[in-house]
Amino acid sequence: MMHGHGHFGPPPQWFIKRRGLKYLILYLLSSRGPMTGAQIIDEIERLSMGFWRPSPGSVYPALEELESDGLIRVARVEGTKKYYEITDSGKAYIGLPSIDKTTAAVNDFVSLARYIIDNWDTLSEADRNRVRDVLRDLIKTANIQC
Repeated sequence: MMHGHGHFGPPPQWFIKRRGLKYLILYLLSSRGPMTGAQIIDEIERLSMGFWRPSPGSVYPALEELESDGLIRVARVEGTKKYYEITDSGKAYIGLPSIDKTTAAVNDFVSLARYIIDNWDTLSEADRNRVRDVLRDLIKTANIQC
């Protein structure tokens, strides 16, 4: 997921230090999708290369506060595990555009299609045939007359 600096990957260290734990949780949920509190703790430790492992005593109250503020919600519950996801309000709060999964998939498709067009000559015949098969399905589904 992109954040305000036009690149992918973890947020810069200044972002973490200036914004704090709640912003980092929102960032993780926006870029990684639904996560449990334990997964958030592990991911923060991984992103900080082991320098910071927030305690459950700081993460879970932050999750409760973010949920009560409407910035995250429980996506699903599996046994005793709650998976949290960011809401559109949460995305707006950290300055990310709200984009649904279908629109994101179309954006990815268009980018990949342009890449394939630019590299058509380097594709194997098997890959060309796979692309042709998908295009036939797409043309049929979109009801395009060729």
